[in-house]
Amino acid sequence: MKQIQRINKELVNYNDMVTIYYMELYKQMESASAYYPQFDTWYFQKVIPDVIAGRRKIITEIRDGNVVGTAIIKLSEELKLSTLKVSDSVKNRGIGIKLFEKSFELLGTRRPFLTVSEERLPLFQKIFRYYNFELTSVREGIYRSGKKEFFFNEFNK
Repeated sequence: MKQIQRINKELVNYNDMVTIYYMELYKQMESASAYYPQFDTWYFQKVIPDVIAGRRKIITEIRDGNVVGTAIIKLSEELKLSTLKVSDSVKNRGIGIKLFEKSFELLGTRRPFLTVSEERLPLFQKIFRYYNFELTSVREGIYRSGKKEFFFNEFNK
């Protein structure tokens, strides 16, 4: 009986640690909600269950014990790089490149499907050119009324 109690306590502690980890990752990426109003719902109700089920992966880059970069990829026929965020304190230090490269490796392609909001596009144009990403469509109102979303590599497999 004591062994079962010990195992249950360890599981609770493990579950608490996992919850804290996912919350910390969310905090690092929550600024995306400015461009994607349902980001929090998507993260907690779609991403986390998909990570647990093996349909998505969260990739992190850590410096001095802190998460400084995060990418979320979707492991499906879509081969999608859903989110990529680098902390302001380490921008322009190669963290984004490392996250892209790790994403490519896990997705099995150097041209994943991805989208970016019109406000964020200028921040990504240089790296998109570097990787020769192809702009395949522009759609308005998908996430926010009157705002454009730029789609890249939609048809690449």
